[in-house]
Amino acid sequence: MIKAIIFDMDGVIVDTEFQDFRIQQEFIKKENPSINQVKTNFDELIGQSYNMLYETLRKFIGSNDSLNEIKRRFESYNAIAYESINYQQLFRKELFPILKWAKSKGVLLAVASSSTYEHIIEVLNSCNIKDYFDVIYSGEFVEESKPNPAIYLNTLEKLNVSADQAITIEDSYYGISAAKAAGITTIAYKETRAAIDQSAADYLVEDMTEAYEIIQTLNK
Repeated sequence: MIKAIIFDMDGVIVDTEFQDFRIQQEFIKKENPSINQVKTNFDELIGQSYNMLYETLRKFIGSNDSLNEIKRRFESYNAIAYESINYQQLFRKELFPILKWAKSKGVLLAVASSSTYEHIIEVLNSCNIKDYFDVIYSGEFVEESKPNPAIYLNTLEKLNVSADQAITIEDSYYGISAAKAAGITTIAYKETRAAIDQSAADYLVEDMTEAYEIIQTLNK
């Protein structure tokens, strides 16, 4: 029996993962106009925690600036880029049947995201779904976010369920790695716009309707 469902946020609840990816690439190109866009593999940017991201941005930019300086410039750039983002439009509305089913069955719901807690709350409130979740856990609460399993292990502890009683929906390589390292059955939401390795997931789905069917099957 499933006692809890844990969701990643970016790329799962809202279709922002690829949006983030695009903004990060544009920032790199702005900072380093000479970068070879054809030969550079930007895919490692996807699904990283913020601390990992700043390291990767600095590498691609080819800068000796401090991580705090890279963070300052990127956050300024990112804030402007996101001014026009409408999270309700990016919200995957086919998620509602899963949320409603879970509540009707007494199945606990959680978000475990590498994003900041403030950003998670902003997105969930924008989509009018915050009250569905029993636990909201941010990567900023742990020393190392995904792919380290700590974010999932701590979420399980707060839910008071064991790994074999939970299921998670992820999309990124780092997120899938973290969930599997925590011992949780993992559904990957298929991403076709970037080369993401999702092969470690237990299930690969095209949409939330398919994820819902798998959850119901596993709950029998």
